[in-house]
Amino acid sequence: MNFAPKDHWFGEPPPDNTPIRGAFGARAILEGRYGRQALEYFPDRKSFFPSDSPFSPDFQAFLDNEVTAWLKTLCGQTWINPNGGQRYTLEHPVNPRLRAMARAQGGYLYVGAYEMA
Repeated sequence: MNFAPKDHWFGEPPPDNTPIRGAFGARAILEGRYGRQALEYFPDRKSFFPSDSPFSPDFQAFLDNEVTAWLKTLCGQTWINPNGGQRYTLEHPVNPRLRAMARAQGGYLYVGAYEMA
């Protein structure tokens, strides 16, 4: 299916013209604490597509495990310029249909992950 969220999309959207099965987006506050960076998420700044059905088990596991660990490592080991606009990407090592990306802008980290059809 084509990516066409009904409501405002928080986070990085999938690339244009990419048929997807599911997508997740979030806008997190990028904070500096004790010389390290951390992310603070708010429930009303998360988006899901499609919004009315659950993600596939593979995509949900990717979000819960790999994406979460990747973001913690990214913030813990790399200084992310809060206004730099640099894009970071993660591709699943086994399943090439699963991808995630992040981009900092305006003090936020825009996160997106998707499963290609």
